[in-house]
Amino acid sequence: EAARFDVDTLARFQFGHAVGEKATFLVPGGIMVHADPDMQAALDHTAELIRRGPIQPVFEATFQYQDVLVRVDILEPDGRGGWRAIEVKASSRIKAYQLADLSTQIWVMRGCGVNVTQGVIRHLASPFSWRRPDIATVRFVDADVTVPIERHIRRRESLVQAAHAAIRTSEVQRDMGAHCERPFSCEFQHFCREALALPLFYKAS
Repeated sequence: EAARFDVDTLARFQFGHAVGEKATFLVPGGIMVHADPDMQAALDHTAELIRRGPIQPVFEATFQYQDVLVRVDILEPDGRGGWRAIEVKASSRIKAYQLADLSTQIWVMRGCGVNVTQGVIRHLASPFSWRRPDIATVRFVDADVTVPIERHIRRRESLVQAAHAAIRTSEVQRDMGAHCERPFSCEFQHFCREALALPLFYKAS
């Protein structure tokens, strides 16, 4: 409830949702996993679909491992008895945080016993203005990032342990800085400014 999103961030969210919807529309025969009435329903539905085997694509497949919960944009049969994990991104190039996102998803899925054979970032084929979006013209290209994300996956265990330690102890104390703005503007900056009695015009350098 302390989060505050600026207008640009909300517009980016809306564009990202529209891109995600278009990506699933272009994949025939997929099954959408809904978190209805709650996230446990999504976990149960996903588990049922995984037990059937890689027969058809699954959208928003939901997994939980070591208290880490992920929802995978597109889980697609690889044709060899395994799954391709596809992360859809509303950008025209691959960014470091996107590799980290997908590596966490694959780490969780492997922990749940899912045979993930490939990791893919499905991003926009060309630069696109999210301020004046025309979703009908959006095209995608796939980048196979299976090899480069392995180094991220190897670090997930220690990262998760650090996260566990952080949320089970007192609030983490860290000065504001560039990390408040990159890769995205943090929605809790007002909370920190008020705690530190910083002026509202503060911007991380």
